Amino acid sequence: MNGTRSRIQAASLLLAALLAAAPALAVEFTAADKAKLAAGKTLKKALPTSGAKGFYGGTGYTIIAAPAEAVWNAIEDWSSYPKVYPKTVACAELSRKGNVSLIRMEMGHELLSIEYHMTVKRDREKNMISFDLVPNKPHDIEETRGYWRLFPQKDGRTLVAYVVATRVPMGIINLLGPKYEEMIERHLLGVPGELKKWVESPKGAKYLPKTAAN
Repeated sequence: MNGTRSRIQAASLLLAALLAAAPALAVEFTAADKAKLAAGKTLKKALPTSGAKGFYGGTGYTIIAAPAEAVWNAIEDWSSYPKVYPKTVACAELSRKGNVSLIRMEMGHELLSIEYHMTVKRDREKNMISFDLVPNKPHDIEETRGYWRLFPQKDGRTLVAYVVATRVPMGIINLLGPKYEEMIERHLLGVPGELKKWVESPKGAKYLPKTAAN
């Protein structure tokens, strides 16, 4: 079991490090990938180890018809998360110091609720917002880490990459059952698509830069 966990952690960290260091043009898509993104869909790239022993991870991509600043503003609108993301009951910024925030999340399911805390760090130069589980705060999951990275496009739209690696205790997985287990990865990597729908809706106008909104 320790060997499996080590391989899973190594794979998730390697993926995160590679994409974080890569410029926008270094993200390679196949023709099929490009067609899916052009059609307004969310491209989901799961890690080979995703789904093993409570681990889920990979990358979700989508193109949002809004400038990067608007997408960034929407990601930081914590109070809207219960409206945007499935199974999200609450999301609140508990504190902030400079570019670092402490966020409390609560996910709701029919059988149980899951609470955890994350450290969120902002890097404006890279257009990246990263997050990591806070182990000394209440947490019902074993691990979650990843980041959002925004790639402004020449036409004013934004290519969004959402990299995530999460480990859920097997006790929760067994309680939820196969039906919910299949949904976890789909919802996890589909997060950019939910953000896209929100930002491109009439409610997304509030995130536009003032000059663009006027």
